[in-house]
Amino acid sequence: MLTFVLLLALLVVFVVMMVWRRHLGRLASLATLLAAMLGLIVMQDSGLLPGPQPAATVRR
Repeated sequence: MLTFVLLLALLVVFVVMMVWRRHLGRLASLATLLAAMLGLIVMQDSGLLPGPQPAATVRR
């Protein structure tokens, strides 16, 4: 669900960038942030990013 919302938000930002050509820098920054979040979610889902790991125990 979050992936769908982020993808939809990214699409809206792209459309706004094409239609309303003001504040392109801010819109590009927002698009970059959304794309990075989507990329992290996709990489986490595919197993390319490590998940939470327990604290390392020291063996003596």
